[in-house]
Amino acid sequence: MGYSQPYITIDPGEYHVLHPRPAYLIVSMDKNGSLNAMAASWVMPVSDDPFIIALALDKETKTHQNIVETGEFTVNVMGEEHATLVYRAGSLSGKNTDKWRLLKLEPEPSKQIRTPGVKGSYGFLECRAERFLDVESVTLVLARVLAIHVRGDLYERYGWNLEKARILMHVRGRVFTVPGKIVVVPKS
Repeated sequence: MGYSQPYITIDPGEYHVLHPRPAYLIVSMDKNGSLNAMAASWVMPVSDDPFIIALALDKETKTHQNIVETGEFTVNVMGEEHATLVYRAGSLSGKNTDKWRLLKLEPEPSKQIRTPGVKGSYGFLECRAERFLDVESVTLVLARVLAIHVRGDLYERYGWNLEKARILMHVRGRVFTVPGKIVVVPKS
């Protein structure tokens, strides 16, 4: 593999070693129909048939409260042009602030659930929570993806066109990055 330098040992709590990760906006709705948006990068697929995702949420957030109440949410794929918006959504609590209005978000209607996506995002997944697993201070939400909507100019047959879709990825704090190079492994 060609690496000859010694490894260093870092703090075992340094979770950023698994970053950068895509930075999403999670939209949720409370039982009265009020919308909230939160930034999250701890989202991952866990099954493809059926399509199930996992979302890690701090138990103290408004998003957690909303998803427990309604059982639904959307995962919105954001781009480089949304970096300030995503950072602001992740820096404010929705418990005492109407982030939806403050961030001037516009709803993109969903087809299977009441909670909308974010108009202007690269795409969004409509999700219904199926299981809640307690893990220390977070809840791992397992959710079935009911519908997916993507911008046709950015998504192709096998996925995102990474020459056009500058998918926002979170590094830490105010630092984000986007994919910069496509690497295709030759057939052997």
